[in-house]
Amino acid sequence: MSCLPESGPVETEGKERIFSLAAGRRSGPASRWEDRIRSSRVKRLLLPVWNGGHRLAWRAGDYLGAVRHGRFGRCDVCGRAGPWLYRRRAIPPRLEQLWGLSPRLVEALAAKESSDCAWCGAKLRARRLARVVLDTYPVGSPRTPAPSVAAWVGTPEARALRVAEVNRIDGLHGPLARLPDLAFSDFDPSAAPEDAVPSEDLTRLSYPDETFDLVVTSETLEHVPRLDAALAEIWRVLAPGGRHIFTVPLLPGVPKTYARAVVGPDGTVEPRTVEVRHPGGDVGYLVFTEFGADLPELLERAGFEVQMAFGPVSGDDLGQVFNTRKPAKA
Repeated sequence: MSCLPESGPVETEGKERIFSLAAGRRSGPASRWEDRIRSSRVKRLLLPVWNGGHRLAWRAGDYLGAVRHGRFGRCDVCGRAGPWLYRRRAIPPRLEQLWGLSPRLVEALAAKESSDCAWCGAKLRARRLARVVLDTYPVGSPRTPAPSVAAWVGTPEARALRVAEVNRIDGLHGPLARLPDLAFSDFDPSAAPEDAVPSEDLTRLSYPDETFDLVVTSETLEHVPRLDAALAEIWRVLAPGGRHIFTVPLLPGVPKTYARAVVGPDGTVEPRTVEVRHPGGDVGYLVFTEFGADLPELLERAGFEVQMAFGPVSGDDLGQVFNTRKPAKA
């Protein structure tokens, strides 16, 4: 006589549930939820390892690329010799698309925004800013350029200068921060007065007239809604003979500077052409001004004497540095 119930065989699902309970494991929706939790925990544990592996592979590729293409030199920021680590990935595809960059310009822009010093991380534009600062402010007797900004900031001549760094210049900020009277600010519209790093609006600087001997900025002026106001403010806070040394994005084939966006009377942003943001193309800081070949003329009309280092602009080199001077009083 069969011991099975007359109603029919026991369902397989019921057997699996009995075995699951006997093994101390739940089944059904609760079990699936627990499996998801376990999977999520595993992913959280593995994600840093996965990302770290990718970063290590990228880094190894950067070093191999430096060796293959002979990208080596002495860094004008830290003073140490080593490879320049070029990163094509520094230019996101979306920025390339919205800005209308050719493959050649992408390569040149990536070189400017990477080519990092393997020691201090200073990218090409930071190192070129450093080179211009060192050449403009020699030290010692007889006067000669210091070997690096790291060495320059320890000299009496550099420490006597009144310097403002408006917005952090990655790679260059570290050595400049050793200057005893550096006025460092980082623009943040939500900043509070008690914040450790003050926020400065280039169109309305809080400093008194003729405060600084040197103002340095990098890839900042293009994000200011009113370029004329920013240039006037920089001119105002510079002492006679003071300098503004800076970089901006400048592409070949753009004859005249033009506005990509403006701020209307009611404070709203009004696009004038395709919207571009740095660094992501459609993510980051809005570009208000596209600079053209007439930039030196605009600077001269703002009252500055103008020199451009590492020029001219070309499809292979976008790393120019502007060295402008407020004339000394007669």
